[in-house]
Amino acid sequence: MKKVGLFCFLILILGCARLSVESTKPIQVDINMRVDIYQHVVKDVEDINEQIYGPDQKSLNFLFGTASAYAADDSGNLQGAIARRKERLSAVEEYFAKGYVGENAQALLELRPSAPETITDTVEAENADRLTIYKATAAKNGTDLANVQKVFFQKDYERAVAGYWFQTQDGWVQK
Repeated sequence: MKKVGLFCFLILILGCARLSVESTKPIQVDINMRVDIYQHVVKDVEDINEQIYGPDQKSLNFLFGTASAYAADDSGNLQGAIARRKERLSAVEEYFAKGYVGENAQALLELRPSAPETITDTVEAENADRLTIYKATAAKNGTDLANVQKVFFQKDYERAVAGYWFQTQDGWVQK
């Protein structure tokens, strides 16, 4: 019993001992931190989509002008891309409805096999403006382009009507 008591006493003493480490060189510690910016990106995506598609029926943002607040941070490229997307919206929706285009996992349009060549220029212009918007949103939020594209894809899928083509994990599917 004395040995167990002595052993416990030694552990208690050693456990309370102070240890000092000194170095002549600075100590470097790598700390990886992830700041979750997802909600900020979602808010920006919703604001941009309201400018393109109009206010969401479930949202009251149009009453408070949040869509235009995002635009105030822009140098002009973003607002130009939004305006051009809004101008060609009816054509793009028609292409979706006819099955001529689908949206890939990067939230860009892709021509479907049935698409006529005459729509290629419109699809390329749409994708260029989408990339301008995605890059501006990524830069504003300090995140990478892929994260922004995922959010835009998700919001586009939620908003789409039945019959639109989307590239999911399972391949190309119609909503």
